[in-house]
Amino acid sequence: MLVHLSISQFTLVEHLELELKAGMTTITGETGAGKSILLGALGLALGNRTGDNIVRKGAEKADISATFIISEKVIQWLKNHDYPIEDDTCILRRVITQEGRSRGYINGRNASATELKALANQLIDIHGQHAHQSLMQKDAPRKLLDNYAGTRPLSQKIKQAFQAWQEKLKQKNNLQEDSAEQQAQRQLLTYQVQELDNLDLLEGEVTELENELKRLSNADAIMFSGQQALTLCADGNNDDSSSALSSGQDSALQQVQQAIQQLDLIDDDNDVLKESREFLNQAQIQLQEASDSLHNYINKVEINPQRLNQIDQRLGAIYDLARKHQVRADSLYDTWQELSDKLNALNFSDEDMDALIQEVADLEQIYLKLAHQLSKKRHKAASKLDKEVNTHFEALALGNARLQTQVASDEKFANNSGIDHIDLLVQTNPGMPMGQLCKVASGGELSRISLAIQVITAQTSNIPSLIFDEVDVGIGGGTAERVGRLLNQLGQHSQVLCVTHQPQVAAQAQNHLQVSKIAGDEQTFTNIRPLDNKQRTEEIARMLGGVEITQHTLDHAQEMLAMGNG
Repeated sequence: MLVHLSISQFTLVEHLELELKAGMTTITGETGAGKSILLGALGLALGNRTGDNIVRKGAEKADISATFIISEKVIQWLKNHDYPIEDDTCILRRVITQEGRSRGYINGRNASATELKALANQLIDIHGQHAHQSLMQKDAPRKLLDNYAGTRPLSQKIKQAFQAWQEKLKQKNNLQEDSAEQQAQRQLLTYQVQELDNLDLLEGEVTELENELKRLSNADAIMFSGQQALTLCADGNNDDSSSALSSGQDSALQQVQQAIQQLDLIDDDNDVLKESREFLNQAQIQLQEASDSLHNYINKVEINPQRLNQIDQRLGAIYDLARKHQVRADSLYDTWQELSDKLNALNFSDEDMDALIQEVADLEQIYLKLAHQLSKKRHKAASKLDKEVNTHFEALALGNARLQTQVASDEKFANNSGIDHIDLLVQTNPGMPMGQLCKVASGGELSRISLAIQVITAQTSNIPSLIFDEVDVGIGGGTAERVGRLLNQLGQHSQVLCVTHQPQVAAQAQNHLQVSKIAGDEQTFTNIRPLDNKQRTEEIARMLGGVEITQHTLDHAQEMLAMGNG
């Protein structure tokens, strides 16, 4: 519900703070006073396009804010779109500069005009000859009928069933559309994978083979250098007399042991000497461990020409395939896995396809069963809605007009909303064919037909606030009074704002706003104010007409107000 409207520097309004109440509120004023300013400012806050002369002369920018009390559904919308939540209220704001640039805000955060409109469609609905009509929207008849019929839970199930069906159908169609290019790709992958399967490469095998090849290829040099290092570390008696390293030279381990023996001959508790002896002991241990490790390493080195040839051939085969696939040899295993996965994705057996076709058929039947249930409910609700709406047409000066909610059901219409094409048809004159509401009805007729529909569907409507802009155009007297009563009745379920020239309509409202124009020396101002009972009587009397407002006119106005609030 709209509870507050703030307008600053907008056309003829310098600054205005307006509190709005529940029920029916009427907005009146003399012709040209600026009643449209209120709706124009509100429309901008709701995301409407800006026009010329928006900003008041001499001001830098216009600023309009509309505050709404919101439902859980709207709160969820705000959460889904990452807008801040402020209790149960929501503020839509629009700022327009003199240059025509505008910025929108939802609860203080930047918002596009599209987002403002999307949110506004859940908050307020405007009906009038010159305003965008919700009934004119493509999907409006279906939404209206489903809200009236109370079929939203079933509609949600249908949406989910349709999505599940379409996803499987798309998967089946993609697999059945196996092109020549896909077949060629399968043949190529089959050959490549078979070739790699025959190679039977192990993960990490290339690195292990290359390391082993290096050891076997250099076995003589490795054993020679390793033995020399071992001799220097620990083995002073080497049978190889040709080695310069073993000609009477003690090993490092022997020399360290001799150094320790010499230190042991020194009879001194000096700390530095103790530290030196400890370092030598550690060196002795480490040299012994190094010697053991070298023994183990040398013992594993072998001279094996046969194994060397095997490794050379194996690596040659691996390198050849790696070059073929243009990858490093150590990446060939990953390439094999990747190509195998692609081939598996392309291979879909006849049994798998048969199972998928059956699954698509089953999902289609689930959807159609739900859709036919919904169609049945829609047809029943359409007849009831037409009957109830048509009872109001005569009172609304629509003569012999007749509304028909057309529900055409056919499985070829299948979508996420069911199998029905729903349209609102109207016959405005006897003998004339039925036609689409948006094409046949005039502006005034459309407003009043919409009014009748809103009265009937008010209890199921999701829109908490409704605005009717001069729905009483072209009517008067008793008809205008009946329009006012319908608006009053609608105001018992929703907030209703009604711009009117008819005193019979204005008298039916619980709240009354008067728009007036004040001419200054250099500028003109528009003002909007709430009226008390005395002021309402005077305004209704003014609307009743006459050069002068007499006591008789005032009495008549009081009588109308008494009847309207009775």
